[in-house]
Amino acid sequence: MTIPSPCINICVTDPDNDLCLGCGRTTPEITKWSRYSDNEKRQVIAISRTRMDTEQLKEFDKAYKKIQERVNSNIKIKKLQNKQN
Repeated sequence: MTIPSPCINICVTDPDNDLCLGCGRTTPEITKWSRYSDNEKRQVIAISRTRMDTEQLKEFDKAYKKIQERVNSNIKIKKLQNKQN
């Protein structure tokens, strides 16, 4: 399973704590995302979720679920297309 980026397109970093208001990651975590292993990605998401207040976490979870569904759906479609070829 692919671990999609937790970016939910609310890309505003708080200058006081260097946290993205959308995904709760720090600038270094965002920058290094593509180089992380799946396990590291899971850890970053877990940590970033603890940085969010209740309302932010609720909105993040809703948006990220849609991203995960879209990514996993696209992977399934590609696998089916490859089987047909």
